[in-house]
Amino acid sequence: MPSTAITYVRHAMPVLTEGVHPTRWHLDDASRRAARAGAEGLEVGDGVGALVTSTEPKAMETAEEIGARWSAGPVLDDRLREADRPWIGPGYRAMAHRYLRGEPLEGWEPHDAVAARMGAAVDDAAEQAGGRAVVVVSHGLALCVHLGARLGPDFDQESFWSRLAFPDAWVLDPTGVLHRSRPGLSVS
Repeated sequence: MPSTAITYVRHAMPVLTEGVHPTRWHLDDASRRAARAGAEGLEVGDGVGALVTSTEPKAMETAEEIGARWSAGPVLDDRLREADRPWIGPGYRAMAHRYLRGEPLEGWEPHDAVAARMGAAVDDAAEQAGGRAVVVVSHGLALCVHLGARLGPDFDQESFWSRLAFPDAWVLDPTGVLHRSRPGLSVS
C-alpha cells in the first residue's frame, strides 16, 4: 500500500450515446461543471503531486477539470481503464453485480488482472508524487475491484459500486481507511 493518501475519483456522468461503445463516451457541459465542482472539494493538502487518469474520454475530461483547479496536468495511464467486458445493454447492472460478487463471467476481465494493472498504476503514481497527494481518475467497476484487492475480503465491492455517484471521490489513507472526500461532494 502506498505511503501517501490516494484520492480515487469516478469520472463524471458521460453522455450515453447510442451506437457508441462506452469506452468512447464524452462529458457534456453539465458533467464538466460537476467535475469542476468536485475538484474544489478534493482533499489534496499542499496540492496534487500526481494526477493520473484512464485513457477513456469521460475519465480524461474529468481529470482535465480537476487538473485545471489544481494546476496539475493529467497523465494518461491505460492501466486505469474500466474492467474489460462486453457491452450488453439491458441487464448490464445485474451482470455487473454478479461480477462484483466475484462470479467469473464469460468475456469479462478477471478480477486479478484488473487488480494487478490498477495496483501497478496507483503505486507508480504514488512513487512519482514524492509524498504529495495522488489523484486517480478511473471507473466504477475497476475502482471497486482495485479497492477490494487493497482492502481485503471485508470490502463489499458490490455495495460500494451501488453507492458510487458521477462524479465521486474517495480517499484511501496510508493506514487503509477509506472515506468519502468531503461529504456532499458527489453529484449524481
